Amino acid sequence: EKMCSGYHDCKILRKYFLIIVFIFIWGCKHSTPYDFSNYDKFFYYSKTLKYQKAKDYIPKTFENVGVSKELVVLNKLLFYGVQGDKSDINFQNDIDNFDEFTKCLRLLNLGYYELFFNPNKQKAFEFFFEAIELSKKIDYLPLRKFCLISMLEYYHSEIARNDKNYINYLEEFDELKTDNIDTVLSIIYQLIFQTAYVDKLDENYHNLANKLDDFENRLEVKHPLLGRIFFEKALKFELEGNWELAKDYYEKAFETSVGLPFQSYISFSSIIKIADYYKNQNDADAALNQLKKISCCLNPNDSLKDKFYISRYKSIYLKENGDYKEAYEELLKSTDAGYQLDFRKNNLDIARLQVQLETQQKELENSKLRNQIYLLLSIAVILGITGFLVNKNTTKKRQLAEQEALLKQERVDNLLKEQELVSIDAMIEGQEKERQRVANELHDDLGSLMATIKLHFDNSKMSKKDPSLQNAEKLLEEAYQKVRGMAHSKNSGVMSDQGLLPAIKKMAQVITETNALEVVVEDFGMGDRLENSLELNLFRMVQELVANAIKHAEASKVSIQLTQHEDNLNIIIEDNGKGFDRSKVDASKTGMGLTTIEKRVEHLEGNFTVDSILGKGTSILIDIPV
Repeated sequence: EKMCSGYHDCKILRKYFLIIVFIFIWGCKHSTPYDFSNYDKFFYYSKTLKYQKAKDYIPKTFENVGVSKELVVLNKLLFYGVQGDKSDINFQNDIDNFDEFTKCLRLLNLGYYELFFNPNKQKAFEFFFEAIELSKKIDYLPLRKFCLISMLEYYHSEIARNDKNYINYLEEFDELKTDNIDTVLSIIYQLIFQTAYVDKLDENYHNLANKLDDFENRLEVKHPLLGRIFFEKALKFELEGNWELAKDYYEKAFETSVGLPFQSYISFSSIIKIADYYKNQNDADAALNQLKKISCCLNPNDSLKDKFYISRYKSIYLKENGDYKEAYEELLKSTDAGYQLDFRKNNLDIARLQVQLETQQKELENSKLRNQIYLLLSIAVILGITGFLVNKNTTKKRQLAEQEALLKQERVDNLLKEQELVSIDAMIEGQEKERQRVANELHDDLGSLMATIKLHFDNSKMSKKDPSLQNAEKLLEEAYQKVRGMAHSKNSGVMSDQGLLPAIKKMAQVITETNALEVVVEDFGMGDRLENSLELNLFRMVQELVANAIKHAEASKVSIQLTQHEDNLNIIIEDNGKGFDRSKVDASKTGMGLTTIEKRVEHLEGNFTVDSILGKGTSILIDIPV
């Protein structure tokens, strides 16, 4: 005040002094007192899965006691994984009172707690997301990378594999990698997610898988990461059709991971894969015996998921063994568990999207708050409020316009879909009429004509001992029978006195007798007749899919499975042919092709799934509510 010349100058000087003090206090509040180098080895050994060694590098005698407590809990959660004991883990202190580094560690602990002990895992995404956002403010690369690894582990869990939001986190982790461990982890996660989401494993997948050879030779014996490497290599050999090598590496993966709580999912998956190998070797007993080892690596906190996989594979192996009743019971168990898992996945999707929305809203609110502070300091509050109101009004108008455009587009799409379904109905009706017309012409016209010729031939007075006449009579009889067979084939369908299952079995018998290929029909729980038009629709779909296997797949065997469970009918058609890439199938071809069948199934409010691998055959699944 002594330096200023007047009241006005003193007022301005005091204002700038208060601003400087405010900035100083804000900077002190957001600075960190930690020497982060003390934690480097803890995070390094944690990402290498050497949790026992990481435990030795938790600070105990200096810095913040709260940090040490959080690191102890984190180490325990990571080591014991899903097989840990949650009874002695508690989070009593209020996280809002923590500094940023301690708060980030607590968020990681909360995330892993939800990931390992909560089957639904809705909150895990929220905590890991907040930890990643907070780690951006902390200038410490090992923590940043560890937070990204935690989010990738979340997406690695099977319940979360339902979208491709992992890509941003994986790309960021790949950009931040600084050592060989980071590189091998990046490769492993890329392989995991590529096999989960990519329809066709391309050259990039094989190049990545081949890079694991170098790391396999570099890591010491019984290194925890070897379990993951062996499992991914085994999966590569399986996809290439080399089941012998795949089995060897699945056994290596099991031997390396068994007994390590945090690797229990590797042990579990390896047992399932080895059992499947014996099933492919037509040794169902060995497959079932292999499943008996599964108790070593069950997840006590998510028995539903384990039940789904164990029952699913048991049903397959029991069926191969001829124990159809037990196979059907296990199939029902896996189906019920599958429905519950689907419900859980839907809930998880909703929760994850809600977290993203709330986080974005919080970010927006924080951004507005900071802007208001700067506006107050620069005496621009009025301009800021005005801009906010204008922006809000503009956003509202834009949202209304976008919603109106979406509604219009939805109406157009619905109209096109209805027109397309009408066209398909007309095409199928035309096909049925054409089948009937051809069958009638064959039977009434050509069949009658040949019968008349045969009658005249039988009444002729020519010598019946003439070999030429005998051959002619034999050929005439064969031609007559073929015409009758063609008429019956063209007119075959789901007749009122047969039903869907007998019609399919009869079709399978006729095809098998021609030696074109072997068609096997299996049914579970098929009860009363369905509505006739539905049976006809389903029979024509199955007929067309079997015809595709004959014409295109070069298959030697086709399996047709029909399962009726309560109000659902499940049809699976599998062949051992050459497989195909559906993206290259010409959808414009006429007839009841895959696209047409899929649309008919959707019209019946069902689901149509095609699973085909080149050189591995094709599986087609149809689920219809009845």
